[in-house]
Amino acid sequence: MYDFAVAGLGAVGSATAAELVRRGHSVVGFDRYRPPHTMGSAHSDTRMIREAWYQGSPYVPLVRDAWTRWKRLERRSRRTLLRTAGALMMGPADGRVFAGNPLASVTRPDTGRVSLSVQEVAGHFPWLRPDPGTITIYEPGAAVLALEACLEATLEAAAGADLRFDEPVLEWSASASGVRIGTARAEYRARRLAIAAGAWTSGLVPELALPLEVERTVQYWFEPAGAHAPALADGPAWVWELDREGTWYGFPPTARGLKAGMHFQAGRGTEVDRVDREVEDSETEALRRLFARYAPGVAGPLVHASVCLYTNTPDENFILDRHPCHPRVVVFAGGSGHAFKFMPVLGALMADLLTDDHPPHDLAPLSLDRFRRGAA
Repeated sequence: MYDFAVAGLGAVGSATAAELVRRGHSVVGFDRYRPPHTMGSAHSDTRMIREAWYQGSPYVPLVRDAWTRWKRLERRSRRTLLRTAGALMMGPADGRVFAGNPLASVTRPDTGRVSLSVQEVAGHFPWLRPDPGTITIYEPGAAVLALEACLEATLEAAAGADLRFDEPVLEWSASASGVRIGTARAEYRARRLAIAAGAWTSGLVPELALPLEVERTVQYWFEPAGAHAPALADGPAWVWELDREGTWYGFPPTARGLKAGMHFQAGRGTEVDRVDREVEDSETEALRRLFARYAPGVAGPLVHASVCLYTNTPDENFILDRHPCHPRVVVFAGGSGHAFKFMPVLGALMADLLTDDHPPHDLAPLSLDRFRRGAA
């Protein structure tokens, strides 16, 4: 009988296991592959961590807590996990990034964030060519997380757990005495269970009928090119909402190359066990057209392309809550696209719910109740 079981050892699952071990509990963890792997969401070299969220957002206190925890993990692991590079948030005034959000809340003098005109963007970052009317918020203190190193450091912190890779959870049941977990190899028992299985979550909790959509997205790495290639390495990263194409993002080059891709594009829904992992030339060319228009000359030959799975909720907010029928079970889901930066604090919040500790953050916006209210 373990104290806790964790189904899924990607970003949030590994952080949950590490936090439970830190608190002195016995933990068994399961993953269908061996993290870090390329089959789910927690891979692909880099992620951003930035504070440019908006007034009233539940993520503002979470990301500040996450910064502290990432730096602590970096010290303890003796790895380089974060690199300050700055970040741009860009888009039209009436788009999904800025519409309805008071710019004053992200450009207060005490935040260090500033609003840039189109001319100022071109002056500071001459490889970028924003359209007239583009709004830009620059956050110079934003950083890039080394994704695989972050996951490896977290799994090392969870080394006191019984981590069972290549062994997915196939079924589970809960009773007053605990939770039974079944895999193809054996049956396990624990007092409580955390489910953080990413794109495979719906299959573990079909009774909840969660409104999750699995999205196939592709990440690309190009050789940096042109006269601005040396400057690209210093940053910034960018998240850029375009009028019709979607939301384009890019990162300062790493040893793997200049990474870029698209967030949240319609028509990319898929089934987790039927994902097309081949990247077509036409997909790559679509991204090249964006570079040609908005950052001409910086993307050289394609180095690598990788399929990643997002798991999205209708409101794009996470689910982090107890199972409504089984209080011994805690579920995290719907985090793809922006959950990785919060990884250590989300693991701590999962551990709080599992151990009946009072979470230090308001989790009501992440509760399952919002979907039941919407259905009513």
